Amino acid sequence: MQFVTSFRYSDRVSKARYVWLKYRPILKGRILDVGADECHLKQHLPEDTEYCGIGLGGSPDRQVDLEKEGIPFPDDSFDCVLCLDVLEHLENIHALFDDLCRVTRRYLIISLPNPWSRLWHTLAGGDYRPGQALKFYGLPLERPEDRHKWFFSSEEAERFILYRAGKNGMRVVQMDYESTASEGHGWRRLVRVLARSILLRGASNVKTLYAGPIWAVLVCQKPLTE
Repeated sequence: MQFVTSFRYSDRVSKARYVWLKYRPILKGRILDVGADECHLKQHLPEDTEYCGIGLGGSPDRQVDLEKEGIPFPDDSFDCVLCLDVLEHLENIHALFDDLCRVTRRYLIISLPNPWSRLWHTLAGGDYRPGQALKFYGLPLERPEDRHKWFFSSEEAERFILYRAGKNGMRVVQMDYESTASEGHGWRRLVRVLARSILLRGASNVKTLYAGPIWAVLVCQKPLTE
């Protein structure tokens, strides 16, 4: 089974539609949305789906501090668990990943950003201004409510997902990148491609600096429980 969609999102509302269109075949039964915010995904699910959104902030079905409480459900409680752009905000990223695997009885969908790519495009695109804190990773004058606690490359994200999936009896059935940066058009595109081929030797470097967020689908290898 391959999960694909040509739809592109620009905010949290459209992101929920992206998730539904891409992963619709496995979004059934009991669904847990970790870091659900306003539970936008719920509106796309069939009426017979049992949806539960948890997290801090927004209006989830249940307010849960993932760093202090973990995931407050028994083993194998859900048919599909989603954790989208959440793990990078948590100090206990390893334990939370294991907890996600624990509470699903079938599927786990995870997405992680590519921090290297974000930084590269900020600097290369001229968006950075001296004295301006970088979003998620800068040092603003006041404590921010929303920040990332891990800075990793696309290769590190892949290795992390594969390793912890295997450690928890899960198998990665699909791993893909949402998008890559635009190269522009005409002579600008040619210059950028040539410069990149000179400066970045090896496909891994290109992916690290240009790939978008990584999406992964994991499936349980343990026997299904009723």
